[in-house]
Amino acid sequence: MRLAGRLLATALAALALTATSACGVETPVATPWPAVTASPTVAADPTTPASPIASTTPGISSSPAGSAGRTLSPACAAVMKARQTALDAISPVSAVLVQTNLFHDDLAEATRDLMAALTALHAATGSAAELTSDTQLRAKISAYQLSVEQAIVAVESSDSEQAKLKAVIASPAMRTAEKAVVTACS
Repeated sequence: MRLAGRLLATALAALALTATSACGVETPVATPWPAVTASPTVAADPTTPASPIASTTPGISSSPAGSAGRTLSPACAAVMKARQTALDAISPVSAVLVQTNLFHDDLAEATRDLMAALTALHAATGSAAELTSDTQLRAKISAYQLSVEQAIVAVESSDSEQAKLKAVIASPAMRTAEKAVVTACS
């Protein structure tokens, strides 16, 4: 029953992203994917919000895309919104994955949450690519979608292994494709 609820939530998130992507509203560029490197001196405190974003990736701006007053194209707005939503969903997963001695249930839940975030991102990037007639932008968004698809396959084959899930989040291929889209939309 819990799985059905998560699948429904994922489907609704993807639908909402698709519906709002056509609005053409300027969307700020988010921070890069969360880092999942653990610090041995940091203890997990349930009362303190965990921030897995340890550093920024060079070349990826955390400022709004484009210049002031510039409106993003519908495709860029859609892909940036999808990216931000995915970042928001993956941050708690990263916070869990930096901990040690995780129970199997915690890893299984992290796997499901990561899969849901990536699936929604995959659907939204596909929809965003359809919103542009610019072949170069479409190619970059499609490459980003392909890297997300590869990440989904990696999660499916991870068997909920913590190191493999961390590797998916830190995927250089996904970061490179993401950076290309962010640069194209700036």
